[in-house]
Parts: sequence; structure tokens; C-alpha cells
Amino acid sequence: MKKGIIGALLSFLLVASMALASCSASTTATTTTATTTASTTITATTTTTATPAIVTVTSADGIVSISVPSGWNLSDTALYSGSVIGVANDANSEYVIITERPKTDYGTNSTVSDYMNVIQSVFGDVLTNPVWGQSSNVTIGGCSGISAQLTGTRISDGSNMVYYVNALASKDYYYNVCGYTTSAMASSNQEQLETIIKSFRSTN
Repeated sequence: MKKGIIGALLSFLLVASMALASCSASTTATTTTATTTASTTITATTTTTATPAIVTVTSADGIVSISVPSGWNLSDTALYSGSVIGVANDANSEYVIITERPKTDYGTNSTVSDYMNVIQSVFGDVLTNPVWGQSSNVTIGGCSGISAQLTGTRISDGSNMVYYVNALASKDYYYNVCGYTTSAMASSNQEQLETIIKSFRSTN
């Protein structure tokens, strides 16, 4: 009986030792997760718009000149038969003319106000409903004068127009430096036309 108990005890110890050996052989798996960071580079592109070259247009007598973008028609004689300079940008409905009149044609005591009255009379013949804005004194290219904006419907083709009229006086001449465009284009064209008008120069 004692021998049987001892045998059973030895069998138990053998099984326990095998179980422990099995447990100590456990394996630990390590998983490494690779993280990839995507880097995006944004390149800013700057677009440069070239400024049109400026061209100086001089009257045939060499007395007056203005400066306009090179893409314009620099000799549009059809704009007004009495002009000494006529330039046009037909694609954008922009036009500038210059008339030149000797002061002696209006009397020795005439003034630039008298010449403005003449200009207003002429426009009365080409517009059906001329409306003149408030006039102001200006000096352009060394010539003093009067500036006023005019709107009206052109008799020749029914177009609604805006005119930027400048009656100027030099030593011997009166000038009308006039830029104009359609009423629909006036807001976008006014700055360009006024820049050209302000480039006016007279050598007399």
C-alpha cells in the first residue's frame, strides 16, 4: 500500500514537470507598424502681365502730342475731319481726338471760355440730347483750360456716348482734347482715356 502511494506520487511529479517545461517555452510575437507620412509641396505660380508699350503721337505741324498704347490705331483720320490727332482702340470703343485752332480766329480778346462755348455748339449739332456735367478748371501739358463731361445720343448712328471734353489754351492756340467711348463702356474706359488726355503736350 505504501509502495503504491509512492508510485502515484512519482507519476504526478513527472507530469507536473512536463507541464512546466511546456509553459516556459512560450513565444512572444512583436508586430512593428510602419507609419508613412505623405509630404505635399505647393508651388505658387505668379503670372506677370506685360504692360503695353507707350507710343507718342505728334501732329503734322509738330506742335502737339499725346501718348497712347502701341496697339492703338495711331492715325484714325475718320474720327473727326477737323482734328490734328485722332487715335482709336476700336476693339474696346476708346477714342481720342485733338483739334487745334489759332486764337486769332476768335478775336484778340477771346478766352478759353469762349472756345468752350464753340465746342458746346458743335456738339449740339452731332448729338440729339447733349447733357453737360459740371465744368472744372484744369491744367494739362502746361495749358490751362476747362474740363467737362458730356453725354448724349449720336445722330449719325444712334449710339449713346460719353465724352471727356477739355478746352485748353496755349500762347497762340485753342485745343479741344477729347476722349470718348460708348456709355456701356464708360466705367471701364474712363481711366485709360483720362490718362491719355493728361499726356497731352504743346510746344507753343
